[in-house]
Amino acid sequence: MTHRRASAIATRLRTPLAGASIQAVAILLLSSPAALAQLAMPYPGEITFEESTPLGSQRVATGPFEGTLPFARAEGTVSQRVWRLDAPDATALQLLAPLRDQLQAEGWEIVFTCRAETCGGFEFRFELDIAPAPAMFVDLAVYRYLAARKDDAWTTIVASPSGAEGYVQITTVTPATAPAPPPPEAPPAADPVPDRTDIAAALDATGRAVLGDLAFATGSTTLPSEEYESLAELAAYLQAHPETNVALVGHTDAQGSGATNMTLSRRRAESARAALTGRYGVAGGRVETYGAGYFTPIAPNDTEAGRRANRRVEAVIISVP
Repeated sequence: MTHRRASAIATRLRTPLAGASIQAVAILLLSSPAALAQLAMPYPGEITFEESTPLGSQRVATGPFEGTLPFARAEGTVSQRVWRLDAPDATALQLLAPLRDQLQAEGWEIVFTCRAETCGGFEFRFELDIAPAPAMFVDLAVYRYLAARKDDAWTTIVASPSGAEGYVQITTVTPATAPAPPPPEAPPAADPVPDRTDIAAALDATGRAVLGDLAFATGSTTLPSEEYESLAELAAYLQAHPETNVALVGHTDAQGSGATNMTLSRRRAESARAALTGRYGVAGGRVETYGAGYFTPIAPNDTEAGRRANRRVEAVIISVP
């Protein structure tokens, strides 16, 4: 990561600790009605994101994704922090287990915990409220999740390794009756940035972007046109960020069986990948493909307009500098 890119990330953070190195361990104070838990990070690292909402609402996953996500609705002060840790070759469990053990020692009840494949994989991850890239990174195939409760307070942890680094996101929801954490300081003024494409803006803001001009008819995996502005913009983004890789995720409307739509959605992603790596020259090793079937719609499936919107391909960042 360049110094300029690291500085740009730091200006988006909402804490005076943003970007500061933590030489030994990072301590997170989790306010709850009953106690104050202190969590020590298992590896040295730095805080990359911090945000607090005094009166907020959060869905807490309490089971695996199996067509729908079971969850509890938590309300109160929602605080979210992300660490990037110096953790060469650490597994997701090695990142999460020490934090889980500390929570249990402080009297928190572990309500649900899972690893990527038992959580529900891609679908489960995108039901979660994850801090934007590049502050937080989640490997779609290698991550761990935990939800814990103490009285009316909730804590969730998402942990995922990435080569020599590990990413940990901790979200707490403190009821309104508990002491609220201090409000974050106003972020410093950011340097002006040049005009950017919608695809690039979406990828930087959320880590994902809908490739809206890739239109598929019902049951089709064919891209009828040879020119697609979204693929050109995605190729330009990848050229400007040579260490960033993406997954192309295909989606369908709700017509047909689940198995058929999973195959169909994967083939749509593969069609987009063929165009991106062929006509637009992106290296094949930088683009993975997945199929999500009809499980993550963005519009109702009871109208033709909604079904057309759901037949789509999205680009998702899966690694960053």
